[in-house]
Amino acid sequence: MSHTLVTILGKGREDRSTGYRKTIYRFPDGTKTEPTAFFGLALTRHLAPDAIVILGTKSSQWGVLVEHLATEGEEDARLELMEAEAAAAVKQTLLDRVTPIMARAVGRSVMPKLIPFGQDADEQYDILSVVADIVPNGTVSVDVTHGFRHLGIIGFLSAFMLERVRNLTVRDLWYGALDMTRDGITPVLRLDGLTRVRRWLNALDRFDATGDYGVFAPLLKEDGVPADKADCLTAAAFHERTLNARDAARKIGTFLPVLAERLAGASGLFQRRLAERLGWVKPSDLAEQQRKLAYQYLNRRDFIRAAMFGWEAWVVRICMKHEVSPSDFEQRQATVRIFEEELRKDMHSAWLASAHGTLKNIRNALAHGTPSNSLYRGMLKDPDRLYRELEAALKRLLG
Repeated sequence: MSHTLVTILGKGREDRSTGYRKTIYRFPDGTKTEPTAFFGLALTRHLAPDAIVILGTKSSQWGVLVEHLATEGEEDARLELMEAEAAAAVKQTLLDRVTPIMARAVGRSVMPKLIPFGQDADEQYDILSVVADIVPNGTVSVDVTHGFRHLGIIGFLSAFMLERVRNLTVRDLWYGALDMTRDGITPVLRLDGLTRVRRWLNALDRFDATGDYGVFAPLLKEDGVPADKADCLTAAAFHERTLNARDAARKIGTFLPVLAERLAGASGLFQRRLAERLGWVKPSDLAEQQRKLAYQYLNRRDFIRAAMFGWEAWVVRICMKHEVSPSDFEQRQATVRIFEEELRKDMHSAWLASAHGTLKNIRNALAHGTPSNSLYRGMLKDPDRLYRELEAALKRLLG
């Protein structure tokens, strides 16, 4: 799988010949670079990516960079680029002309790309669009060291946009902390913590939208949770999505002891939030678990699962009242028939009969897509009305 480094070229002016101040960079593994003014080049040597994307504005130090890389016999393009840089008039066509110089110097594919200054929302979107279009498939590392300060933020955001829009894997974010230089040594920071926090936020958003616990499993494994425990969440999601609340609760119950102690890494920051989302399994009463799931799915406006779990909770309750097993299909069906016969004989209150009929008919209409009458056809055309009617039925039947 190919690996691409995305780096930003700024407008350094600390040294007229190099642009940035030369320094020795020290990476987290302890290795050090030769004195260099361009962190992106030092990072290229350290990571050995297959390709490097260099982003810069029309006033970035393109000319100084090319002069740093060029060899004899390449003066024309180099001088033209430096003149354009001085006038803040660099064009993409000129960058394309000097691309072979840079590629030959770094020994890999180089893609210099002109970006706007990002002074307003449209220009910021343009930058993100450029990054999404130019980065090849595979994995990507992002260097947010140089350039205007706000370009670092845009670079950070672009990394996660690539993960979501292009399905690329962001390996790491890098920052050469020049302001932390001591005795000529500049530490290089890997911003992995920010990467994992962002992934946790994405996972929480995805879970809240879909109810899929499996999104947490890889993040927990990265922070040291045993695979057999983390995979219980993936299994629980499968069982829940097949309306098997009993086995879903059992799998989550196997995982829950993991949360008894502080989790490592970014997982620890979101531990309480994760526990809250798993809290529906705490009551041992199956009907109560199903009732809580019904309301969770109702709040997501996943009306099908809300109605299904609501109906299951109601059926389990009446089975328990008649002391029969809700897992025995024949006994279960017989118990429902007994209750509905009681309704026909007016043995229950009108409000209970109405709520039961509403929930049953909504469930059937959603499951089959064929509402039995105009009342339910109207509900299925109006999400707000469907929400209100379903919520009212659940409250009357289940509390």
